[in-house]
Amino acid sequence: MANQIALKIITTQGVIVDNPVDIVTVRTITGYMGILYGHIPLVSTLTPSEMSYKINNQEHKLNIGGGILQVEQEFVKILTDEVEVIN
Repeated sequence: MANQIALKIITTQGVIVDNPVDIVTVRTITGYMGILYGHIPLVSTLTPSEMSYKINNQEHKLNIGGGILQVEQEFVKILTDEVEVIN
């Protein structure tokens, strides 16, 4: 779907999430940010925090142990050591 952005979350155990999503919300060292399809490219440091993403208006929440965020217009890649799914 053209208005979705590809999200990939990678840990030392492998790929945890690899889905097209509507929006990704993460906490960088400068604060929380929402990332949509077509976002400007950036690389940032993530702080240990709760992050979320939505697929078809269904929200999925994760705790991440910090890491690196890479954003391009069509994808978001998160490299982290720790991921915990929040129910």
